[in-house]
Amino acid sequence: MNFAKQNFNQPLIFSVFLLVLSIIFFINTSWNKSIDFSKVIDYNKIYFAWEKVPLDWNYEHNKQKFERELIITVFNTYQFMLYHKREWIYFPYIEKKLKENWIPDDFKYLAVAESALKNDSVSSVWAWWIWQFMPETAKSYWLIVNEYVDERYNFEKSTDAAILHIKSLYADFKNRTLVAAAYNRWWNWIKRALDDQHVSRLYDLYLNEETDKYIWRILAIKYVMENRYKLIENYNLWEKYQEPKYKIEKVWKIDNLKDWSTQKWYIYASIKELNPWIVKDSLPNWNREIKIPVY
Repeated sequence: MNFAKQNFNQPLIFSVFLLVLSIIFFINTSWNKSIDFSKVIDYNKIYFAWEKVPLDWNYEHNKQKFERELIITVFNTYQFMLYHKREWIYFPYIEKKLKENWIPDDFKYLAVAESALKNDSVSSVWAWWIWQFMPETAKSYWLIVNEYVDERYNFEKSTDAAILHIKSLYADFKNRTLVAAAYNRWWNWIKRALDDQHVSRLYDLYLNEETDKYIWRILAIKYVMENRYKLIENYNLWEKYQEPKYKIEKVWKIDNLKDWSTQKWYIYASIKELNPWIVKDSLPNWNREIKIPVY
């Protein structure tokens, strides 16, 4: 009995030992070959679909979100390598169709963010394949989805459908970055959020976590795939973030934080980022101090 137990535990202990050694090796390697973002990234030249991404000190939270997704992308070595191996299968056709339809080339990175270019990718809500179409959306763009045929698995047809979907979203928003967000989240949800928060562009929106991460993941994937050789050399993971500059404003009561922000010429998303303790969009009577971004 004891002999059997000993034989069972030995491989497990050895595996754990190897795992610990691997972690120690990775930490030492990361420390010695740390990445200095300031050496490899020009934050004034980060664009998506010809729109400049605000990453200056006015948008310190955006910079942190971008770097978080960049670190995740770079240090997931398995995924990082497979992106580049798979791009030769899918990118040529996607690039061709985007160019034919006058859509910025950056939209090819949506496919990477959606499915990692895996031909067996299925989401938790049953969105399938490279472009992660839900059945209803696929059918609305004339893809056949039934018990016999599922054209979401037809790469050429699903790419053509994705092109139509992107063009349809652009007709509504007239802004490419908002189109990317709406691809992940229903367009009417994004439209309501813009109206509700009184802003006109994505980078000033306070979004749900999934959609917010989606946009920064696209930007990180794009940057990594376009700068694959430069990024691997130097990284400083220990760079300290600086808290955004702010002033304190005393308030007694706020009926609607979005309206209050608009009236004060503040950006609602910045107020929420600096004051995460404000759970709802109203504050009852009480003497409070709110952090206000200093631009």
